[in-house]
Amino acid sequence: MKPFLIYLFFAYLALTFQAVFFKGIKPDIVLVLVCSYSLRYGQMKGVVYGGLTGLLLDTASGFVLGPNIISKSITGFLVSAIRSRVFQWNIFANTIVIAFFSVIDILLVYICLEIFSNVSFINRSWGIPVMQVFYTIMAALILYAVVRPMRDDIFE
Repeated sequence: MKPFLIYLFFAYLALTFQAVFFKGIKPDIVLVLVCSYSLRYGQMKGVVYGGLTGLLLDTASGFVLGPNIISKSITGFLVSAIRSRVFQWNIFANTIVIAFFSVIDILLVYICLEIFSNVSFINRSWGIPVMQVFYTIMAALILYAVVRPMRDDIFE
């Protein structure tokens, strides 16, 4: 329970950090935390953590509840499945997975907003999502150096 609360606290900090220091295009630091938690603690805990952090993002946005819950839960589920199939986990594999799931996350949020609200993304530029993926990759590279050395006994 203690690791979950620590990661949830880091999710609040990441959301606050994104809101204070980034205007416009923001890295998805919460996605990086969901991936990290799912890698460390497995699929079921990753889904729960992804759902709660998605709920945190959706309530902070004040728009529609659901898009981030769905996308972060799916990310939490699939990241752990990929981890079990990759022989050696390193910074390169981590970066590729974060980039892939950042794109998937953006697409899932866009699809959910298209279905559940009147927001249309058909004629919008893809420059903003591409930059968001780039910023998320940069955040993942920085956080990999912080999260990777931490052992499980720190959280227990």
